[in-house]
Amino acid sequence: MKSARAKTPRKPTVKKGSQTNLKDPVGVYCRVRPLGFPDQECCIEVINNTTVQLHTPEGYRLNRNGDYKETQYSFKQVFGTHTTQKELFDVVANPLVNDLIHGKNGLLFTYGVTGSGKTHTMTGSPGEGGLLPRCLDMIFNSIGSFQAKRYVFKSNDRNSMDIQCEVDALLERQKREAMPNPKTSSSKRQVDPEFADMITVQEFCKAEEVDEDSVYGVFVSYIEIYNNYIYDLLEEVPFDPIKPKWNSCSTPMRNTDFVPPQSKLLREDKNHNMYVAGCTEVEVKSTEEAFEVFWRGQKKRRIANTHLNRESSRSHSVFNIKLVQAPLDADGDNVLQFWEAGYRILEPEFCCEKSLQIFKNPFGRSDKIRL
Repeated sequence: MKSARAKTPRKPTVKKGSQTNLKDPVGVYCRVRPLGFPDQECCIEVINNTTVQLHTPEGYRLNRNGDYKETQYSFKQVFGTHTTQKELFDVVANPLVNDLIHGKNGLLFTYGVTGSGKTHTMTGSPGEGGLLPRCLDMIFNSIGSFQAKRYVFKSNDRNSMDIQCEVDALLERQKREAMPNPKTSSSKRQVDPEFADMITVQEFCKAEEVDEDSVYGVFVSYIEIYNNYIYDLLEEVPFDPIKPKWNSCSTPMRNTDFVPPQSKLLREDKNHNMYVAGCTEVEVKSTEEAFEVFWRGQKKRRIANTHLNRESSRSHSVFNIKLVQAPLDADGDNVLQFWEAGYRILEPEFCCEKSLQIFKNPFGRSDKIRL
């Protein structure tokens, strides 16, 4: 019998200029949190600006008869315990916001165990604004004088934007103002004292070379992924917290009597981008207004007890900042009108829509998510 020699499969060729070559690598940064008490033992050592080394705790060494090892991990950059919020923002988030204003999507993702400082890094604390308020501040500092009037841009259910003429936008503004309880303009609204100190950023920061022949709009949305469901945290409907039963292992038990709130659906748009259908998008005109929307969503998040921290959330939350840009006419007075506006990818000549996602994910607890 003759045996046929199998041919070695040919490697697939990648065309020049393909999407594979255009993808940017993910930058992974490490921030070391200071110890809570001076007498606590520190098990991590910053070797240099890209490497940390983990040490075995002293008590564990004794139990193991001195048999232990030290492990090193490398990152794009390591930030020590004395790193300020501004120093972190300048390296990690500033380039993302600058790219956003110039037409490029971005994702900022925090990952760590409960109590590792994710909330302080992302949201901030009184007197120390985190990455989110600084991102918002940089966006509005950059486009502040080039913002379109409210309701000129209008989101639709196709993961894109429509452009309304000035007359339609004016009618909608008047309609909203005539409502029984109209929302006060951000310029007249008093900042909520709960987060006023978090959004007061002393350092002025803005992007360079903003297109002055265009107008911009900013829309924010906030969703939560909890127990395999997707919830809209900005939806203005009665929103009862989930109260599942818990077993001795601190995991939710199956409850046939429990009916969860309506979950949103993931869909794919014509450009093959995934989005949450029917998600509320709120147009905002300032850092204060945007952060107030975020804070409103925070109050709706489901909080569950854990062994580490009673205020730790078992959910994943995504705060999306969408920046819409459209050119002005030759006179510089009105937004150019065309057949369709709003794309996730920079294809059209007239209007572009890009987003920066702020994603917070607690490590190790919500590990099974099916979308």
